[in-house]
Amino acid sequence: MNKAILSTLNYRILIVIVETILVFILYKQYEIYIEVDFFIFSIAIVFPLVFSITSAYQRRQEAIMIFSEFRNKIIDTSNILYAVNGIHKKDYDKIFSGLIDIQQDFIDHLKNDKDIDNFQRIRQKRKNIFKEIISYKDLYNEREKDSLIATKNEIFLCMEKLNGLKLHSTPVSLRRYCLIFIYLSPFLFNTKLIKEGQFEMSLGIDLPVSILFSITISFILMALYNIQDYIENPFDQKGLDDLQIDQMQIFEKESLYE
Repeated sequence: MNKAILSTLNYRILIVIVETILVFILYKQYEIYIEVDFFIFSIAIVFPLVFSITSAYQRRQEAIMIFSEFRNKIIDTSNILYAVNGIHKKDYDKIFSGLIDIQQDFIDHLKNDKDIDNFQRIRQKRKNIFKEIISYKDLYNEREKDSLIATKNEIFLCMEKLNGLKLHSTPVSLRRYCLIFIYLSPFLFNTKLIKEGQFEMSLGIDLPVSILFSITISFILMALYNIQDYIENPFDQKGLDDLQIDQMQIFEKESLYE
């Protein structure tokens, strides 16, 4: 629970809280008041922010489904090979190890944002493993051959879809827009709070409820933005809601000959 709460805290939270306090003091000191309707926050900030979070969440869910299918198709391919008459253990192990190797390279690619050319090398390795599978074509009957080609194509398709999700995030312009308006928001709602009066409560000292309410608004808006930012990339293993890739991937010990 503590980790989940702390994951929303970062330098942006500190910046917007300090900004809110300074703007509140400035507006109160110089009696600055701008007529602003709170409804503008629903249109200018809350709605785009909720839309962005929803898009990132749907992207994460889609990634989970596609990765699960990617995993299952590797298993399907190894099962078909295992059932083929004439495929010996060493042949099976060679192809199975090749599939696991491609899987590991692909997972490293999903986690890493630095090597943009890595996926091209993975595509070449896919071709090589397909050539390895098809080199035993004389041992396959027509149904086995069709099944292997179909599962191979589905593995490749899943990899392309996951790579597409990695490359194409939720709209960058929308996320930048939300961040800018969150930083501007203290200039809008502070005047409204000051104008409508200072309510005070006793906590040993007089504490303006208005400034607490102002800080709370800023904190909530930035915390929501941080949540969206953490689930934006479901592969980088930095957020609490990322794909549990280490638990979803296939390991060598899952070979049918183990």
